[in-house]
Amino acid sequence: MSGRCRALVAGLLALAAVGCVEERGITGPPLPDPPFDPELAANSIYSLRFAADNAVVAQVRTIAEVLGLAEPRTNRVAHAQLRGSSDRVDLLRALEPRSLERAVANVAARRAGGAKTPLFPINYLGKEFIFDASIDAYVEYGDGGPENGVRFELYVVDLASGLPALPLRPFGFVDLLDESDAVSARLRMRAFDTSGGGTLRVADYLVDGAFASDANGVSVSLLAEGFVEDQNGRFNFELDELLESDDAARMTRITSTHRVISDEGTDVRLRVGGDLSADGSFADLLFRLDLDGSAGRTLVDLGVVNGAQDGEIRQAGRVQALVGGTVEAPIFTDAVGRGFTNSELVALDEILFGIDDILVFAGEAYVPLADLFAY
Repeated sequence: MSGRCRALVAGLLALAAVGCVEERGITGPPLPDPPFDPELAANSIYSLRFAADNAVVAQVRTIAEVLGLAEPRTNRVAHAQLRGSSDRVDLLRALEPRSLERAVANVAARRAGGAKTPLFPINYLGKEFIFDASIDAYVEYGDGGPENGVRFELYVVDLASGLPALPLRPFGFVDLLDESDAVSARLRMRAFDTSGGGTLRVADYLVDGAFASDANGVSVSLLAEGFVEDQNGRFNFELDELLESDDAARMTRITSTHRVISDEGTDVRLRVGGDLSADGSFADLLFRLDLDGSAGRTLVDLGVVNGAQDGEIRQAGRVQALVGGTVEAPIFTDAVGRGFTNSELVALDEILFGIDDILVFAGEAYVPLADLFAY
């Protein structure tokens, strides 16, 4: 019998024993915490790996690139394909705070006089765009867009290039809507699948940016909430992020909370706090990952200073593994003296990859769109 099966049988027997005691009116001792199972914890967040390669999210990134709102990629591959390779996600690059700062700083400067600044150039409003494969760019098609935004045709995307796959296979459309008010720039993204004859909403989320400036620099508050859905399932997500720049020190303080919930029951919270230099040469960050849905709660506390990491993985308040090495090459040390099997070491690595998954999803879903604030 495998270790996982033995744990399951033991848990069922313990439950049965408690039930018998309660029938006699006697309260039994509390059940022991379930043993730490790295593979079970890793499996509980397996669906996260598909979030960044969601069909709609990939298309939105492509729209942002061809409109000049995000830097074009080189040698793009699906995020899931990076697993097991040495080309891990750069946690510091994935946060991309500088692009958000630049975006909101421009809007803050324009709004100094109290005037509302639209997110889109006036000649974009109400327009519809389709993809022209001969020039790898979206071109204006007509006046089929919403009055307060822009419409783009959605296509099946080639994840290897980040562009619509050839031959072009349209399956719906995405509307980018300006829902700003006097105090914040608010962008809404809604996508619909029309391939089945009806109009099925497959994505709907808001990116809300508020900002303030003083003698020290710019403070940016970003909120995002919504969902995306494709053949790999639905992901609901939330973001609450504060970026505070210190122009004199050329540093940015970041405080953020991400939450992602999938159809499979994954419920993950990632909190990030720390400092980044404006030129990217220095970083001192703390990541805390809270995983529900596994046997007990697993917490990852990870400090990263210029790529070197030091942290721990806990379950039910007990340290189960120590984390060292670097972001690209983590090292796991057993904290309780029983040793890890090779499969458990792989699972521990997958748990850390949950941090990458969430940050990459954030970078794909709403970081490129945030640059609309700086058109």
